[in-house]
Amino acid sequence: MEEEISLRELIEVLIRGRWLIAGITLVAVLVSGILSFFVIPPTYEAKTTLMVSPLTPKNQPQPQDSAYNTLLNFLSQFPQMTLETYRVQATNPHILNQVIKELNLDPEKYSLNSLKESINVEAIKDTNLISITVKDTDPDMAAKIANTLAPKFVDFLSNALKEQMGKTAVFLKNQMLEEQKNLDQATEELKNFMAQPQSVTELQQDIEAKLQLLTEFKTELLKLEVREKAVRSSLESIKDRLASEPRYLEVKKSIIEDPAMMGIATGKTGPSSDLTGLTLKSQEINQTYDVLSQKAAELEAELAGIVSQKTAILNSIKKTQAELESLQADFAEKQTEYNRLQQQYNIALETYNTFLQKYQEARITTSSKIGDANIMIVSPALVPENPVAPKKMLNIALAAVLGVMIGIFTAFFADYWKKSGMTESSVQTLK
Repeated sequence: MEEEISLRELIEVLIRGRWLIAGITLVAVLVSGILSFFVIPPTYEAKTTLMVSPLTPKNQPQPQDSAYNTLLNFLSQFPQMTLETYRVQATNPHILNQVIKELNLDPEKYSLNSLKESINVEAIKDTNLISITVKDTDPDMAAKIANTLAPKFVDFLSNALKEQMGKTAVFLKNQMLEEQKNLDQATEELKNFMAQPQSVTELQQDIEAKLQLLTEFKTELLKLEVREKAVRSSLESIKDRLASEPRYLEVKKSIIEDPAMMGIATGKTGPSSDLTGLTLKSQEINQTYDVLSQKAAELEAELAGIVSQKTAILNSIKKTQAELESLQADFAEKQTEYNRLQQQYNIALETYNTFLQKYQEARITTSSKIGDANIMIVSPALVPENPVAPKKMLNIALAAVLGVMIGIFTAFFADYWKKSGMTESSVQTLK
């Protein structure tokens, strides 16, 4: 039959072992008190707070930026660091070594590992603050370490950023010098091209002059054609009039009206003859016909001159047109070459100016105190007045709880041991 342990039996065991439990608890409390008050050295905690202003890119990339400009912007901007990066870098071995040297700390007591373990760096949630907590048995030393670590961290950060920007500045300077050579070469090529005879500007001026000359020729030709049309019209009109106008006119007149003929007739017939009825018929030149003929001759001469002038102008137009086409062909060829050289020069100039600007920005950044603007100490550490460890009352309370637990376990174990011994004795007696 299995034995069952009732609650009453458990309580009876605790009552019987109350002095044992009390004794063990008292011993645990005494040991904890002695250790907390006399053995374990007090630990002090000094805390300093830093405020971080994350560095942001000066030039945010734009969608229209080329890969070339994006690369330059990336090279010339500050490295991006999160609060977690700052938190981890605060206990960098280089910084801890500087703190040890600055405060002349005992290397046996303050090794890199022990010093790092005594420092707790925490990024305060939902803020841009970082707290640095230093624990040490000496309150003054805890404050000194915290107040030395913070500025060393700021200097380390500033120097690291300056070093990186310095390398960037060297790279940009070398590239700038290369681009300056390219710019000088492009400038020289463009200058030599512009110094050639019949430059683009001169060809353009010649073309404009030829076009102006062609315009003048065509204007003059148009005037001649208008004049030719008018002359031909006048000439046709005069010829029509000449066709209807007789060249000679038949004239009838009395012989008495002509003294010469009168004298001849009188000599032959005698003075007493009656010559009144006699008439003379003759042909005279038509003055109108002569005037029209002379006018027609003048118009024909003028028309011949106009035709001759037109022929000369047409030949001049043909010659000028051929010269213009030749100039335009040369201009197109040289304009293409000029555009190529000008574009090459513009690209070289823009590239050089871009590298120059980025180099100047990097050089200014290198010579400035970046860390001071990026991170600052907002709350220096004060010398702590009260230790944070050991927590004496908490240790005593925990020791008391632990002593009670050990006492209870010991009481139950002793009761079990006693009962098992009695059971074995009873069995041997029965045998």
